[in-house]
Amino acid sequence: MRRILLLFTALTMTSGVLMAQSQVAEQQPGTLFAYPLAPDTCSTLEGRCNYIITHFWDNFDISKPIADDQAFERTFRDFVDFFRYAHRNVVLSAARDLVNKAQSNTANLQKLGEVAERALYGTEAEYWSDEVYVAFAKPLAASKQLPRAVRDHYAQQLARINAVQVGAVLDFDYTGIDGQKHRLSELPAAKSYILLFIDDDTDSMIGRLRLSTDVALNALLASGEVTLVCLSMNKYSADWASAAAGYADNWTLGCSDELARNLDLRAFPCCYILDENRTIANKALSVESLMSAVNPVF
Repeated sequence: MRRILLLFTALTMTSGVLMAQSQVAEQQPGTLFAYPLAPDTCSTLEGRCNYIITHFWDNFDISKPIADDQAFERTFRDFVDFFRYAHRNVVLSAARDLVNKAQSNTANLQKLGEVAERALYGTEAEYWSDEVYVAFAKPLAASKQLPRAVRDHYAQQLARINAVQVGAVLDFDYTGIDGQKHRLSELPAAKSYILLFIDDDTDSMIGRLRLSTDVALNALLASGEVTLVCLSMNKYSADWASAAAGYADNWTLGCSDELARNLDLRAFPCCYILDENRTIANKALSVESLMSAVNPVF
């Protein structure tokens, strides 16, 4: 419902207004300020969202202390909601402009980073975008104002994002249930590869069971078109190998305690889809998203 209200805000037109940037929608409860309305010269949804994003923070001084953290996060998430309808360049420019303005207040800069991570990168994000998140994370990683531990946090995220961008070829070592080292590139040829990364939590167990019983996925595995590799975040042990042997007889099974440090794995279970050349076609997918991608084939 909230997204519908924001879309209505983007569609709202003003008439006979010379100073269009002074026009704002009614302030919503729990937000910091009323949002700008696009002028009637913006005739498309993209044009209006471009305008709103560009002028979104005009009437908010981010150099002053943020008194209400919850309202700030809700306002920021509303800002992000307009991104999906706007032009890429406008979104990136607005993101860079906001983080640059926040540099004048270290506490606010750190809060902005935390909110941006939750809204654009973390498990609570409704709009995942590596490109937009990098526009926030890169200056945060480089800011000498922030504590070293905070800068390192964003630097590590950037390293993982850059290492496994969509379009990059993926390869790494893992240990199989036979206790031997294997490499992803040694897998038999297939049209697509699904990598399922799991940990020891209940969510991973449920996700693994759902995939193992999915009719559409099992048909693709049986045809040889798809290879599924299930990778645990554990070190190899005889107990792990014994348990993993019962997962699914048509999966390739492995483990490595280094993958979580080197790959962009935001939550478990986490799925990657690779093409026949092991080029990343999609990443950081939930089991639900993977199943939605697989089942329309049938």
